[in-house]
Amino acid sequence: MAEEMRKVSDDEMALRKKLAIMCRVLGMQDSIGLYGHVSIRVPDTDIVLMTPGAGTRKTRVRTDQIFVFNLAGNILYHPGGDRPMQIPAEWRIHTQIHKDRPEIGSVAHLHARASILMGLANREIVPVYSQGGVIAGGVPTWDDPRMVLDDESAVSLSKTVGKAMACQMRGHGSVVLGEVAETCLQACIFMEENAQFQIDAEVLGGCKPFPKEMWEGIAAQRRGRFASNLVWNYYLQFVEEEGIPL
Repeated sequence: MAEEMRKVSDDEMALRKKLAIMCRVLGMQDSIGLYGHVSIRVPDTDIVLMTPGAGTRKTRVRTDQIFVFNLAGNILYHPGGDRPMQIPAEWRIHTQIHKDRPEIGSVAHLHARASILMGLANREIVPVYSQGGVIAGGVPTWDDPRMVLDDESAVSLSKTVGKAMACQMRGHGSVVLGEVAETCLQACIFMEENAQFQIDAEVLGGCKPFPKEMWEGIAAQRRGRFASNLVWNYYLQFVEEEGIPL
């Protein structure tokens, strides 16, 4: 469907810009990699906004380069633009999770190094420092390194995620979820930091665990929008300082 044939709200355009910002931040973090992508669902609709796939500099993604899908997987808008935009090959990751988890507003598929390494070593990512409380609910593992290119794989991955807010894709990457873009970005950044701390601590004998009940309180502190907005606004400054038009 051509863009001019569907009414695009101001709210949707604002979310496209937010998605471009989120993608740039994850690009600066070296978390999204060549093949990663992120999405935002337009609230109260079946519209899923998605960043381009491989071939696009993640630190330079613009608002006019955002794909528009519906939950059925139909492309409602292909950006085209000043150079061909590559459709995210694993777009089903997003449409399936958004379909199964209507309370989720944003999904990130990452190729973050520390998180991947934990999966390769078959080690569970567990919270070990304060900000790691964002994953206190657990990070299940989808034990399949293949790309998610069909409905069967997407359904399997989504079932593995279940009600968690993140999932390791062993030998591949991870998916991270958030109620909104800000909470998703917060979880993306802190899960990767947490995984790196787990790896670094191995030379010192490993991380000393905290009691489970302590993490429940820490997780509650991190769930609020105030904390995620602080993270968002902090990293937004880096995007703005780059001066590359959105």
